[in-house]
Amino acid sequence: GVTDAPFRVLCASFGGGLFVNQMVTARALLEGHAASWELARFHPAERIRSLQLYGTDPLTLGEAVRRLVAEDRVDHIDMNFGCPAAKVTRNGGGAALPYKRRLLRDVIAAAVRAADAESGGRVPVTVKFRLGIDDDHMTFLDTARIAESEGVAWVALHARTALQHYAPPAHWERIAELKRVVGSIPVLGNGDVFSPDDARSMMATTGCDGVVVGRGCLGRPWLFRDLAAAFAGEP
Repeated sequence: GVTDAPFRVLCASFGGGLFVNQMVTARALLEGHAASWELARFHPAERIRSLQLYGTDPLTLGEAVRRLVAEDRVDHIDMNFGCPAAKVTRNGGGAALPYKRRLLRDVIAAAVRAADAESGGRVPVTVKFRLGIDDDHMTFLDTARIAESEGVAWVALHARTALQHYAPPAHWERIAELKRVVGSIPVLGNGDVFSPDDARSMMATTGCDGVVVGRGCLGRPWLFRDLAAAFAGEP
């Protein structure tokens, strides 16, 4: 309900990297829901068509990826294992899914294989996730290891648990911990990046390879201009 095409195009006009479409449910696409296919549309001005896909069933998710890629609708697929909303986690999805390690591996593998098979490796699959369900059920290290072993292009960590939603400060030290564990693909950090100084501080203190911005750009699309300037060493 936020990162629709007009907002993505507006943000991209200020510079920056990759702008990801709002989350779309794999099952709804396969069932032909018109509203879901509308969500999966992109503006002609968008250079990279990046879609965030949600699902808990490997077969369904794999088939949705296959269709999206085969019909040339996407250039990048991001899988959301970070959503903390109760309506998602109570069904075992979003931030709850990584607790089921075997299912997590099957879901990621299905998406990566479908994308590779239809695009010859042209369409990368990436994964975004949280620290875990709560402090007693941490999953982020296993999630990253599984994602890395199944061939994702990068991992992105929102450094809070599902239970914490967005309230306490993000635990950036966990991003640094993840960076020490993941060696072959980039690690992106997410959580509490509202300014260029926040982004530079996150990268300096954690060693992460890039920054993911969520709430920080709401109502402030020019943040991406400021971030680009900061990383280029400009005012």
